Amino acid sequence: KFRPHLYFNLGRILGFAVLGGLIGLVGAVFRPSANLLGLLTVAVGGVMVFFGLKLIEIFPILKDKSITLPAGLARMLGLHKDVKEYSGGSSMLMGSLTFFLPCGFTQAMQLYAVSTGSFWQGLAIMGLFAVGTAPGLLGIGGLTSAFRGHKARIFFMAAGLAVIILGWQNIVNGSRLFSVGSAPVERAAMTDDVQIVRMTQLGNGYSPRVLNV
Repeated sequence: KFRPHLYFNLGRILGFAVLGGLIGLVGAVFRPSANLLGLLTVAVGGVMVFFGLKLIEIFPILKDKSITLPAGLARMLGLHKDVKEYSGGSSMLMGSLTFFLPCGFTQAMQLYAVSTGSFWQGLAIMGLFAVGTAPGLLGIGGLTSAFRGHKARIFFMAAGLAVIILGWQNIVNGSRLFSVGSAPVERAAMTDDVQIVRMTQLGNGYSPRVLNV
Protein backbone atom coordinates (compact mmCIF):
# COMPACT_ATOMS: atom_id res chain seq x y z
CA LYS A 1 0.00 0.00 0.00
CA PHE A 2 2.90 2.35 0.71
CA ARG A 3 4.84 1.80 -2.53
CA PRO A 4 2.76 4.29 -4.59
CA HIS A 5 3.64 7.03 -2.10
CA LEU A 6 7.35 6.38 -2.62
CA TYR A 7 7.03 6.64 -6.41
CA PHE A 8 4.77 9.69 -6.07
CA ASN A 9 7.31 11.57 -3.95
CA LEU A 10 10.24 10.57 -6.16
CA GLY A 11 8.38 11.98 -9.18
CA ARG A 12 7.51 15.07 -7.19
CA ILE A 13 11.15 15.76 -6.31
CA LEU A 14 12.38 15.29 -9.90
CA GLY A 15 9.46 17.20 -11.41
CA PHE A 16 9.73 20.11 -8.99
CA ALA A 17 13.45 20.43 -9.70
CA VAL A 18 13.06 20.55 -13.50
CA LEU A 19 9.98 22.78 -13.47
CA GLY A 20 11.61 25.03 -10.87
CA GLY A 21 14.54 25.55 -13.25
CA LEU A 22 12.15 26.44 -16.07
CA ILE A 23 10.26 29.06 -14.06
CA GLY A 24 13.63 30.42 -12.95
CA LEU A 25 14.35 31.08 -16.64
CA VAL A 26 10.92 32.71 -16.99
CA GLY A 27 11.88 35.05 -14.16
CA ALA A 28 14.83 36.31 -16.19
CA VAL A 29 12.45 37.97 -18.67
CA PHE A 30 9.26 38.42 -16.65
CA ARG A 31 8.91 39.85 -13.15
CA PRO A 32 5.33 39.72 -11.83
CA SER A 33 3.95 42.91 -10.30
CA ALA A 34 2.69 43.11 -6.72
CA ASN A 35 -0.91 43.28 -7.98
CA LEU A 36 -0.45 40.12 -10.08
CA LEU A 37 1.15 38.30 -7.15
CA GLY A 38 -1.75 39.41 -4.95
CA LEU A 39 -4.30 38.18 -7.51
CA LEU A 40 -2.60 34.79 -7.81
CA THR A 41 -2.33 34.43 -4.03
CA VAL A 42 -6.00 35.27 -3.50
CA ALA A 43 -7.03 32.84 -6.29
CA VAL A 44 -4.96 30.04 -4.77
CA GLY A 45 -6.47 30.76 -1.35
CA GLY A 46 -9.97 30.59 -2.80
CA VAL A 47 -9.32 27.19 -4.37
CA MET A 48 -7.83 25.91 -1.09
CA VAL A 49 -10.95 27.02 0.82
CA PHE A 50 -13.14 25.29 -1.80
CA PHE A 51 -11.30 21.96 -1.43
CA GLY A 52 -11.28 22.29 2.35
CA LEU A 53 -15.06 22.73 2.39
CA LYS A 54 -15.42 19.60 0.25
CA LEU A 55 -13.22 17.61 2.65
CA ILE A 56 -15.24 18.47 5.77
CA GLU A 57 -18.44 17.27 3.99
CA ILE A 58 -20.94 19.52 5.72
CA PHE A 59 -22.19 21.26 2.55
CA PRO A 60 -24.15 18.78 0.38
CA ILE A 61 -24.25 21.31 -2.48
CA LEU A 62 -20.47 20.90 -2.93
CA LYS A 63 -20.55 17.10 -3.09
CA ASP A 64 -20.73 16.94 -6.89
CA LYS A 65 -18.76 20.13 -7.53
CA SER A 66 -15.12 19.82 -8.47
CA ILE A 67 -12.20 21.55 -10.17
CA THR A 68 -10.84 19.11 -12.74
CA LEU A 69 -7.91 18.88 -15.13
CA PRO A 70 -8.42 19.86 -18.79
CA ALA A 71 -10.04 16.98 -20.70
CA GLY A 72 -7.01 16.44 -22.96
CA LEU A 73 -4.60 16.16 -20.03
CA ALA A 74 -6.98 13.85 -18.15
CA ARG A 75 -7.16 11.53 -21.16
CA MET A 76 -3.36 11.50 -21.46
CA LEU A 77 -3.09 10.44 -17.81
CA GLY A 78 -5.84 7.84 -18.16
CA LEU A 79 -8.08 9.56 -15.62
CA HIS A 80 -11.16 9.17 -17.83
CA LYS A 81 -11.14 5.39 -17.43
CA ASP A 82 -13.58 3.70 -15.06
CA VAL A 83 -10.97 1.07 -14.12
CA LYS A 84 -7.52 2.45 -13.36
CA GLU A 85 -4.44 0.25 -13.27
CA TYR A 86 -1.59 1.23 -10.99
CA SER A 87 1.91 1.85 -12.34
CA GLY A 88 5.00 3.40 -10.77
CA GLY A 89 5.47 5.65 -13.81
CA SER A 90 1.96 7.09 -13.49
CA SER A 91 2.53 7.74 -9.79
CA MET A 92 5.77 9.60 -10.57
CA LEU A 93 4.01 11.65 -13.26
CA MET A 94 1.18 12.56 -10.88
CA GLY A 95 3.73 13.55 -8.25
CA SER A 96 5.49 15.92 -10.65
CA LEU A 97 2.17 17.47 -11.72
CA THR A 98 1.43 18.57 -8.14
CA PHE A 99 3.74 21.45 -9.05
CA PHE A 100 0.61 23.06 -10.57
CA LEU A 101 -1.76 22.42 -7.67
CA PRO A 102 -2.97 25.45 -5.68
CA CYS A 103 -0.83 25.30 -2.54
CA GLY A 104 0.22 28.41 -0.65
CA PHE A 105 3.54 26.96 0.49
CA THR A 106 4.47 25.73 -2.98
CA GLN A 107 3.43 29.04 -4.55
CA ALA A 108 5.63 30.99 -2.15
CA MET A 109 8.67 28.92 -3.19
CA GLN A 110 7.73 29.21 -6.87
CA LEU A 111 7.68 32.99 -6.60
CA TYR A 112 11.11 32.85 -4.92
CA ALA A 113 12.39 30.66 -7.78
CA VAL A 114 10.98 33.08 -10.36
CA SER A 115 12.69 36.00 -8.62
CA THR A 116 16.15 34.41 -9.09
CA GLY A 117 16.02 34.60 -12.90
CA SER A 118 18.28 31.51 -12.99
CA PHE A 119 17.63 27.94 -14.14
CA TRP A 120 20.04 26.36 -11.67
CA GLN A 121 18.89 28.42 -8.68
CA GLY A 122 15.26 27.73 -9.53
CA LEU A 123 16.08 24.01 -9.85
CA ALA A 124 17.84 23.97 -6.47
CA ILE A 125 15.09 25.92 -4.68
CA MET A 126 12.17 23.79 -5.87
CA GLY A 127 14.11 20.52 -5.73
CA LEU A 128 15.17 21.09 -2.13
CA PHE A 129 11.66 22.24 -1.23
CA ALA A 130 10.28 18.93 -2.57
CA VAL A 131 12.93 16.95 -0.65
CA GLY A 132 12.20 18.86 2.57
CA THR A 133 8.44 18.30 2.37
CA ALA A 134 8.66 14.62 1.31
CA PRO A 135 8.81 13.20 4.88
CA GLY A 136 5.60 15.02 5.81
CA LEU A 137 3.81 13.84 2.68
CA LEU A 138 5.01 10.27 3.22
CA GLY A 139 3.71 10.44 6.79
CA ILE A 140 0.30 11.65 5.64
CA GLY A 141 0.33 8.99 2.92
CA GLY A 142 0.96 6.32 5.53
CA LEU A 143 -1.95 7.55 7.64
CA THR A 144 -4.36 7.56 4.70
CA SER A 145 -3.28 3.99 3.89
CA ALA A 146 -3.97 2.88 7.47
CA PHE A 147 -7.25 4.70 8.18
CA ARG A 148 -10.55 3.24 7.08
CA GLY A 149 -14.21 4.06 7.63
CA HIS A 150 -15.03 6.45 10.45
CA LYS A 151 -11.37 7.13 11.28
CA ALA A 152 -10.66 8.10 7.69
CA ARG A 153 -13.63 10.50 7.69
CA ILE A 154 -12.40 12.20 10.88
CA PHE A 155 -8.89 12.44 9.42
CA PHE A 156 -10.06 14.09 6.21
CA MET A 157 -12.37 16.48 8.06
CA ALA A 158 -9.44 17.61 10.22
CA ALA A 159 -7.33 18.01 7.08
CA GLY A 160 -10.14 20.02 5.49
CA LEU A 161 -10.28 22.44 8.42
CA ALA A 162 -6.50 22.95 8.20
CA VAL A 163 -6.74 23.63 4.46
CA ILE A 164 -9.55 26.17 5.00
CA ILE A 165 -7.47 28.05 7.60
CA LEU A 166 -4.39 28.11 5.35
CA GLY A 167 -6.48 29.15 2.35
CA TRP A 168 -8.01 32.05 4.28
CA GLN A 169 -4.53 33.17 5.35
CA ASN A 170 -3.54 33.15 1.68
CA ILE A 171 -6.51 35.35 0.78
CA VAL A 172 -5.72 37.85 3.56
CA ASN A 173 -2.01 38.00 2.70
CA GLY A 174 -2.71 38.28 -1.04
CA SER A 175 -5.16 41.14 -0.52
CA ARG A 176 -2.42 43.11 1.23
CA LEU A 177 -0.37 43.07 -1.97
CA PHE A 178 -2.99 45.02 -3.94
CA SER A 179 -2.46 48.72 -4.43
CA VAL A 180 -5.14 51.03 -5.82
CA GLY A 181 -3.95 54.07 -7.73
CA SER A 182 -0.45 55.50 -7.47
CA ALA A 183 1.26 55.47 -4.10
CA PRO A 184 2.85 58.71 -2.86
CA VAL A 185 6.59 58.85 -3.46
CA GLU A 186 8.87 59.99 -0.66
CA ARG A 187 12.40 61.16 -1.39
CA ALA A 188 15.20 59.55 0.60
CA ALA A 189 16.77 61.89 3.16
CA MET A 190 20.21 63.33 2.33
CA THR A 191 22.79 63.67 5.14
CA ASP A 192 26.41 64.64 4.36
CA ASP A 193 25.99 63.56 0.73
CA VAL A 194 24.64 60.17 1.85
CA GLN A 195 21.06 59.09 1.12
CA ILE A 196 19.32 57.44 4.09
CA VAL A 197 16.30 55.23 3.49
CA ARG A 198 13.80 54.70 6.29
CA MET A 199 10.77 52.46 5.82
CA THR A 200 8.45 51.17 8.54
CA GLN A 201 6.85 47.74 8.33
CA LEU A 202 3.22 47.91 9.51
CA GLY A 203 0.53 45.30 9.94
CA ASN A 204 -1.01 46.16 6.59
CA GLY A 205 2.03 47.13 4.51
CA TYR A 206 4.93 49.59 4.52
CA SER A 207 5.24 53.32 5.16
CA PRO A 208 6.17 54.93 2.91
CA ARG A 209 5.31 52.39 0.21
CA VAL A 210 7.50 54.02 -2.44
CA LEU A 211 10.90 55.67 -1.92
CA ASN A 212 12.80 57.71 -4.47
CA VAL A 213 16.58 57.12 -4.16
